[in-house]
Amino acid sequence: MRASLLLITGNLVLSLLGILFLTEYRNPRKLKNIEISNYFLLGMLFLIVSAIHMLEVKIDPIVTSKYSLDFTRFIYNLEGDIVGTFQSWTNPFLDYYFVFVYMIGFTFIVYFTPIIFIISKDLKGLKMAVIAYAVIVAVALPFYLFFPVNDAWWASQNYSWYAGKAIVFRLPQIWPGVIDPFFRFTTINNCFPSLHCCLSMAMAGIAWIRRYKRFATVATFIAISIPIATLYLGIHWFTDVVVGEILALVAICISYKFTEKISGE
Repeated sequence: MRASLLLITGNLVLSLLGILFLTEYRNPRKLKNIEISNYFLLGMLFLIVSAIHMLEVKIDPIVTSKYSLDFTRFIYNLEGDIVGTFQSWTNPFLDYYFVFVYMIGFTFIVYFTPIIFIISKDLKGLKMAVIAYAVIVAVALPFYLFFPVNDAWWASQNYSWYAGKAIVFRLPQIWPGVIDPFFRFTTINNCFPSLHCCLSMAMAGIAWIRRYKRFATVATFIAISIPIATLYLGIHWFTDVVVGEILALVAICISYKFTEKISGE
């Protein structure tokens, strides 16, 4: 409960700071009722996509138990000991920094991006964010259900075939109370591709395209830190990160092209 409150408080504080220092008021005119409806509809669509992701988390154990699929060994054979080698270094400051960007920075980027577009009255930016989010979730969820890959730390500790370097799950070591809220939004085998990596990078990329320089700079710094955090904390495989970043690029391109097309430009 305490960890959940800290996560909520952290995101509220970051959002308030974002509104104060990162928002760009580009359209001073008063919106028409139809325009307000469009913003409301797109905001709701963004939340619906998020709800679909949460639904996958709920049904994932059912699908996993029914089909007994597991592609963890395939991923490990593909990349070997990259995560274990990466975890060979540690630093007290980085411990807390990477937990911060993974647990708080990520949600800030994902949910503040549509907020900044709404406040700035940037309908095109909001459309891009919603479309990119939908594309990423639409591509990732089938993999989570039918191409399950277990967390790197879990594989290290539970598979007899695993012969690589030990991978430590650093998240509960650094912040023990955060595990319960952490697993409300994911499962052990929702690894491939990394949703943290692709969503954060996609939102940062859209912020640059829409020329929100201040927010884009902050978002990019966090988005670059998140892939490192996933490996440092022992959560994702390197392959998850690479495919996640590729998916982010694809989602950005699709959202840009589709938005330009429906805008008649």
